[in-house]
Amino acid sequence: MKLYHGSKDAHLQVIEKRQAEAGEDVEVPADELLEAIYLTPDYGYALAMAARPDGLTNINTTDKTISFKNPEAFDPETEVYVYQVDVPEDETREIDELQTVIEGKDGIAPVEMFSHRAGDVEQYYEIITKTKEGENTQPEFKIR
Repeated sequence: MKLYHGSKDAHLQVIEKRQAEAGEDVEVPADELLEAIYLTPDYGYALAMAARPDGLTNINTTDKTISFKNPEAFDPETEVYVYQVDVPEDETREIDELQTVIEGKDGIAPVEMFSHRAGDVEQYYEIITKTKEGENTQPEFKIR
């Protein structure tokens, strides 16, 4: 099964498990806040995860938009990476259509790495930085 992981790190020899965290004022089911290796079957989503700046991010997969709490921190020229892994399907668990986890392993080695500029995320998502009134949006890290 081909899955992807987005990162700002150019030298990942192993994609390690991490403890997921919810953003401020975001309710996330406990079974989604795992200490696991987080992957996605969607290349554009992996790129969005790599491209996002520090701070809360809102990804709307229905409207194909992405917004950042700190849009001034988004640098479209930042180099980011999407790693591909091949893993047996019976070792994965789908959280939702965009999140798949591997539990019970400390890490998995990628089989391929793709280099991008953070601005390449606009091939998959429209970046929203202003509301209609011209104010910065205040997104939360959540997936709809």
